Amino acid sequence: MHGEPVKLSMARCDPLAEPSHIRILRTLGQGRAAQARLVEARWADGRTLLCVEKVFVPGRLTRFIYRFSFQSPFAYQHNRDAVLACFYRRRVAAAAIAATSIKAGVAMPLYVRFDKAAGGWVLAAQWVDGRGIKPAPANRHRIRQWFRSKLGKRSEVIASKAEIETLVETMHQLESCFADSGLVGSGWQVSPGALVSTANLLRVGSQYQVIDLESGIPAFLVPRYLVAGAALGDFPPFDDLDPDRLLKWFAKNRKRLNDRLGSGASDELRHDCEKLILHSARWKESELALLRRPWRLIGRNGLASYRAECLRRWQQNGVVDPIKAKEISLRPGAARWIWYAGLLPSTLGRFSSRFLGRYRFRRKALRCLTNTKYREQHLRRYRETLRQKWIEAGRIEATQKITKRGFLMHRLMGICLPSKVHRFAADQDYRHGLMLKFVLILFSVRYQSWFGQRFIELAIARWQKDHRISPQEANRLLGDLIGVEVLSYTRGLGLHLLLKLLSPILVPAKIGGVAAFLATGQASYLIPFLILPGLRVLATISNWWSDRQRHVRHAEAIWISGIPTLGSLAFPLQMFLVRPNLSTFLLRDAASKLGSVLPIYGGKDSRVEIAVISSVDYLIEFMAFVEKIFPQAVEGSNENLAGPVVVPMKPRSRFGRWLDDKATHAIEVQQQEHVSTDDSYRKSA
Repeated sequence: MHGEPVKLSMARCDPLAEPSHIRILRTLGQGRAAQARLVEARWADGRTLLCVEKVFVPGRLTRFIYRFSFQSPFAYQHNRDAVLACFYRRRVAAAAIAATSIKAGVAMPLYVRFDKAAGGWVLAAQWVDGRGIKPAPANRHRIRQWFRSKLGKRSEVIASKAEIETLVETMHQLESCFADSGLVGSGWQVSPGALVSTANLLRVGSQYQVIDLESGIPAFLVPRYLVAGAALGDFPPFDDLDPDRLLKWFAKNRKRLNDRLGSGASDELRHDCEKLILHSARWKESELALLRRPWRLIGRNGLASYRAECLRRWQQNGVVDPIKAKEISLRPGAARWIWYAGLLPSTLGRFSSRFLGRYRFRRKALRCLTNTKYREQHLRRYRETLRQKWIEAGRIEATQKITKRGFLMHRLMGICLPSKVHRFAADQDYRHGLMLKFVLILFSVRYQSWFGQRFIELAIARWQKDHRISPQEANRLLGDLIGVEVLSYTRGLGLHLLLKLLSPILVPAKIGGVAAFLATGQASYLIPFLILPGLRVLATISNWWSDRQRHVRHAEAIWISGIPTLGSLAFPLQMFLVRPNLSTFLLRDAASKLGSVLPIYGGKDSRVEIAVISSVDYLIEFMAFVEKIFPQAVEGSNENLAGPVVVPMKPRSRFGRWLDDKATHAIEVQQQEHVSTDDSYRKSA
């Protein structure tokens, strides 16, 4: 169960046989359409299994795109047939792969259920304890290899095949397999043309496991899926199925399936195919989807499936009571005003729909208007419910009380602001703590050194946890942190990281400055672009001045820190002269973070992230070239590396002693928090 490859079993499985008890261990990730969490599921017969629940709770942008495309709520969150189609699609996809020689598999589904607390359907699958893409090692000869290849010469350095190339080859094979078997839309989830789809596969041993076959947005970004969807009459395309092709593929490969999966496997697969076709058809027919075979909506019974799904969803979400549901089933026109009310945005639409559809809800709402005591009790429960959600999201402290006046402000900040900004504005202790850290990192040499070194240690631990570097490589990098100059450079890196906190203030100023410059032509409006580089230069000079007696070289860092955007790499590049391996790692880690936050095409384990990491090779080769040009600078820098880390002397001034005491306390508290977090993570794992 722990770390073993997922085994394919074609035994018949009831998707609605959900476990009797579910214990959430930890959250694995949050995607555009769903949240993945590791849970321990226990059935009534005593069976216990670790599995991954995919809770379909999409963000606002995903919900908007889906509603704009199909004029219906996000299907995997609300539509029962859509989630059941996901269940049987995974089983059919796993069998389709098993009928080939592709070294891959699919995380097999276990059950589906509706989570009332989350307000969406859940698809559970077997846990795949694998890893994402491992970036290729840094190549310091990339430019030379390119020139030699252009000159027709053989490169002296033979680069090994990168893992991303093997993964892309496997993805091409999976895409062809799904297209041949009729799972046309599922190919989008493993298509190399969708740059983020590489995150949908994990490596387990020598093969890959597909852990996500459910789309979040329509397949707009790869043209051939637009053509395929239009050919099937489904536009825009979204996890579409070609039933005729699927049945032909099944008839053609029936004997091979029995040979590879055991006798009787084809009968089970036939059952899965029929269920997949049935639920997919019901799902697609129950959506308005004006561009999906629009002629189906013409006629007296054209909207019958859509009306039936609306009624089922209203009952599922508590919008209508049984009495109203019976009335709507007898008189379809009775649902008209509930449907109109649902068009209102957000909370207003949900309230209006329930007011019209539930007698008890309507009675409670009217009682709130007339009974002051009852209204206060209801509002108190409502405030407490939202308060618990804000605590879970890290927006407020668990002990923080919210007054009636402050509730509206918290509600507004909860809608408009990110969680950390909300916490900063609402929590005085949290705000004072951040301000104290700001002061410490500006003036305390002890805290500056610890902060920069801790940043590097956490980055190394993160790469080791993701299996991107081996334990031996991690130990070598940690060993490179020892040295007087490294201590100085990590302190400078901490100063530069602190200045990044000014970005939320400076970014709007930059945007406004560009607009004013384009309107007036005055270059003075572009001054905000120079503020952060100027502060970095001052911070670098200050760091050099504090270590002037040790003759720590800062020339390159001072020049680079003045470059906009790239100036934050000043100390990693400066460190290259004394610790090239550690500097290379820091540059690759910075590139990984950049590739992970790029919108639409970026993300963890995406092709964009891997490409950005690989692009650092050119910078590394350039720095290696600089190292050969200025060997004296490198030799002079290496003189101070033999000694141990020098602990700053006890300050003599009162302010210095206060800073030292606060820095020591802050370091101890943060180290204790980190240990507590590690312990809780180990217990959950």
